[in-house]
Amino acid sequence: MIDWRTRVLAIAGSLVLLLVVIDLVRRRRLKEEYSVLWVAASVVLLILAAWFELLEWITTAIGGVALSSTLFFFALLFVFFMLLHFSVRISALERRFTALVQEMGLVGVQVAATRAAAAAVVADVAGLPSQPPRTARAAVIIPCFNDGDVLEEAIASVQEHEPVEIVIVNDGSTDAGTLAVLGRIEARDDICVVHRDNGGLGAARTTGLQATSAPLVYPLDADDRLEPGALAAMADTLERHPEAGFAWGDYALFGDRVGHYRSPDAWLPWTLTYVNPYPVSSMFRRATIEHAGGWQGRAYEDWDLWLRLVGMGITGVRVDRVVYRRRLHGDSRLLQQARRHHQELYSTIQQRNPEVFKRRPELRGTERPALWKVAVYPVLFGPRTVVPYRVEAALQRTMMRLGVGLP
Repeated sequence: MIDWRTRVLAIAGSLVLLLVVIDLVRRRRLKEEYSVLWVAASVVLLILAAWFELLEWITTAIGGVALSSTLFFFALLFVFFMLLHFSVRISALERRFTALVQEMGLVGVQVAATRAAAAAVVADVAGLPSQPPRTARAAVIIPCFNDGDVLEEAIASVQEHEPVEIVIVNDGSTDAGTLAVLGRIEARDDICVVHRDNGGLGAARTTGLQATSAPLVYPLDADDRLEPGALAAMADTLERHPEAGFAWGDYALFGDRVGHYRSPDAWLPWTLTYVNPYPVSSMFRRATIEHAGGWQGRAYEDWDLWLRLVGMGITGVRVDRVVYRRRLHGDSRLLQQARRHHQELYSTIQQRNPEVFKRRPELRGTERPALWKVAVYPVLFGPRTVVPYRVEAALQRTMMRLGVGLP
């Protein structure tokens, strides 16, 4: 039995806690949404303190050894829900903060462009010599195979307040509508169109690389859209990190589904031997991509490139923002086919990069992944003989809907 004085003290403490929470809400010191758990905890404590038989029954039901252990269990449960609640709130605030930073960055770019335009007008009116034209820091390579219905959207999404090279690679398109669109684009003097026989995305991107001259290169699929100011953000990041050979960021989903993929915060060479967590649309230094031999193959060409960069000892840097929007539509382009032939394709990139896979223990020491990751990744990823690709696709959709990346 619990001493009556202890019960009175527990009831009084519960009442005081309940009144304090209500008073804080009334004085607007505590928002209602945060007060729910505190009020619930106060009420539960009050009930358990006043209804001794209920406390005994719960202790017996949960297999407790003492009444105090039941109270301790409820206290732990309360702490768990509070931590969960705050985690959800912090995640929401982080997403809002990231969006605000991106908006501020775009505003800054627009202000700088407005000032530059105003200065040019003033110089023209005053008869002062104008600034020499700037050369492009970045080139955008857009492969196109029968993508005429979306190609011009991709081109229009390149919105920067500095010169940008744009190269369209016609990868053997046969669709009449696409050929008509390419003809219109070819008539423009600000875009270069290169024609080649169909060779797949890897070969098309490498062909486009050879047609550019900018020191930085960014591949963009014809059905995707670049975010405004993204090229400048990545170029600025690479200028601040001369040791990095490339830069990557997050991407948003649109089309059949919406979502957000958060890319890894760091370069993960060991993880890359099991799964590719990096976006294909990333920015590369020209010297880096040329030294690596460009993109090669028709499938997993981006994963193969990342593994070659691992073998060369080249690292990159993350840009903390959404850099492009990836379109999801019915056929998902080549993704479904690649998933169905994953084991064969994975075996191919292993054969193309044998030294990287031999160095897995060394790469694990460099990356220092968590122990659970060391145990789980070889089972879930790699050849993927355990988890069906449909299950993987469902997990990926859930992950992107939640706005998270691979742990």
